[in-house]
Amino acid sequence: MNLSEELKKIPGYLRTNKIAVVILMIFVFIYLVNQDLFLNNTGNTLKTNNSIIIRLNDKIRTLKNITVSLTNEKNSLLNLKNQIKSLKAELKKERTKLPKTFMVSTLIKEISKSAPTSNFIIEKIDFGKPVRTLGVTALPVSISIAGGFNKSIKFVKNINSLKRIFVIDYLSVKASKKSFPDIKADIKGTVFSMQD
Repeated sequence: MNLSEELKKIPGYLRTNKIAVVILMIFVFIYLVNQDLFLNNTGNTLKTNNSIIIRLNDKIRTLKNITVSLTNEKNSLLNLKNQIKSLKAELKKERTKLPKTFMVSTLIKEISKSAPTSNFIIEKIDFGKPVRTLGVTALPVSISIAGGFNKSIKFVKNINSLKRIFVIDYLSVKASKKSFPDIKADIKGTVFSMQD
C-alpha cells in the first residue's frame, strides 16, 4: 500500500463517518468546558483557601502576641509575689523587735543603763498617751538630762541604739543654769510595741 493513496482515502472516510466526528467533537467540547469549569472552581477554592490561611495566620500572630503578653504578666506577678514574700519576711523580722507591751519598768531600766556614770543626771522621764495605728502602738517619751556635752552626746547615741525601737523625734540643747559649762537637753521620742 502506498501512503499517498491512503491519504486520498481519508476525506471519503470522513464523509461516511461525519456523525462519529461530530460526536467526537462534542466530547472534546464537553471535556474542554468541564476542564475550564474545574479550573475555575479550583482557582476559586484556592483563593478561598488562601484567604482562610491568611486569616488563620493573623489569628496565630495575635495569639502569639497575647501569649507573650500573658507570659510577661505572669513573670511580673511572680516577681511581685517574691517581693511580697521578702517584705513579709522582713516585716516578721522587724516585728520580733517589737514587744507585745511597753514593759515601762524595763524601758526605764534600759534608759538608765544608757546614762554615763559621772557628771550626768536624768532629771525626768515622762510618758505620753499611747497611739495605735496599723497593728502597732506608739508611746511618746520625753527625757530631760543635764551633764557634760560629750556625756550627753554619748547618752543620745546609747538611746538611739537600744534593743527597743526608740525613734528620737526632737532634741533641744541649752546651757545649764546650775553648772556651767554643762548642758541641759530635752529629748522627745517614740517607743513602739505590737498591739495586744
